[in-house]
Amino acid sequence: MSVQLVVALLALGFLSAASAPVCKELVKPLVLEDHTEIYGKWVYVMGSADHSVFQNALGTLKSSWIDLSATSDHQVVTLRWGDRIDGKCVVGATNATISGTTSTVHIHSSEHKGQYLETCPDCLQWSDTSRSGDITGRYLLLFTRSGKMDLTYLDTYKKQAECLNFPETHHTYDGETELCPDDKEKVVEKDTMEEKPTTVEKTTVEEATMEENPTTEKTTEEEKTMVEETMEENPTTEKEKITD
Repeated sequence: MSVQLVVALLALGFLSAASAPVCKELVKPLVLEDHTEIYGKWVYVMGSADHSVFQNALGTLKSSWIDLSATSDHQVVTLRWGDRIDGKCVVGATNATISGTTSTVHIHSSEHKGQYLETCPDCLQWSDTSRSGDITGRYLLLFTRSGKMDLTYLDTYKKQAECLNFPETHHTYDGETELCPDDKEKVVEKDTMEEKPTTVEKTTVEEATMEENPTTEKTTEEEKTMVEETMEENPTTEKEKITD
């Protein structure tokens, strides 16, 4: 065996031994005591795939959001999504089953089975194995609450992707393409807007009444005083009236 080959093998062994603990720290499943920390809306910011079909799918994704919420079953969460693809919005909803650190989602004819990973604050990272027909591949997707990511975390994301053996090509959201509308938010906004005019209208009517009749209360007091004075001046009026 040549000296060069021995040196190369030793170097490779050293790098493998050194990278294993690093990757173990970088790629940890997110352990959830409950699911509340993953509930709510998340906006897609970055993704990777190890199959050309899934890479092309990410390439057509111009913007995306997901929303996770509770169901009556603590192991099941509702997953809603809105994807803008080639200028069109694709929205949908399904249930995801979470068992331990593993989550399984069925969307149409495809199955996604994977884990949430520990990641940056206000971030949600998902790695899964996806099966669609005869095609099997993996995704690594990163979401944030705001749709923006601190660039200081970008290097960490790339190292995580490397540890998981994803290609170096990463797809990113441009941060400018409009998100697909969320019908759930529209309903809430509409209800809120319908309640406000009623309150304003009531206040306006009351103010208008006061402006039109500013002396109503004063007039009533004056009338009362006049009646009392009349009674004092004619104390027997009622008695005489009865007698007559």
